Amino acid sequence: TGPVPVRVEVTRQEDFVVQARAVGTVTPMNSVTARSRVSGQLVKLLVREGEQVRRGQALAEIDQAPYRVKLAQAQGQQQQNLAQLKNAESELARYRQLFQQDALARQQLDRQEALVQQLRGTLQADQAQVDEARLQLSYTRIESPIDGRVGMRRVDAGNLVSDGDANGLFTIVQTHPVNVTFNIPEPQVAAVRAAFAGAGRPAVQAWDRDDAQRLASGRLDTLDNQIDIATGTLRVKAGFDNADDALFPNQFVNV
Repeated sequence: TGPVPVRVEVTRQEDFVVQARAVGTVTPMNSVTARSRVSGQLVKLLVREGEQVRRGQALAEIDQAPYRVKLAQAQGQQQQNLAQLKNAESELARYRQLFQQDALARQQLDRQEALVQQLRGTLQADQAQVDEARLQLSYTRIESPIDGRVGMRRVDAGNLVSDGDANGLFTIVQTHPVNVTFNIPEPQVAAVRAAFAGAGRPAVQAWDRDDAQRLASGRLDTLDNQIDIATGTLRVKAGFDNADDALFPNQFVNV
């Protein structure tokens, strides 16, 4: 019913973005179950559930009284053997003087030297016992091995805990940064590998379930070493700074 409109546009050169889409799962950079390395009564919990903790921060305390007693026993045995060693060394010095004056048999001098060496070895064993007792005492203070967020506690203060407890006190997860794992189909593996081997790692975007909001942007971090023959996909992992906690562990996201 009339002339067809024609528009003119200046030609320009731009990048053409090729995307691979997948469903991914947010996984913490590190996940640690806080366990006691010694047995005893849990005296106090020093952190709240959901609290952000730093590496080396105290999490809980075990009753120290039994381990202080063991340390005192080891130190007492060490002092006793140290006194015996000093006495034996003094006797050895006197025996050597007598031997030089030809007033003591060589056999007695050798026996005293052997006794001194024996007591020195005993003293080294005593020191090891003291170090072991001091180490066990230090284990009564449970510290966080990583920076992360504390989960729900599984044991209340006042309960007895043991070093063989598999459940632990609670779990600590590191989410700054955080990973997202997902699978790409085999036909796209070659292109992704070529991009991963390029000058810069490919960009990765994480979107919510409805694809309505972009949650975070990161970079491709790792490719698995083989394709899963059951699914025909390659497992890959991307890294995100996640400074705003937009990504939560075990959350499903569109990648």
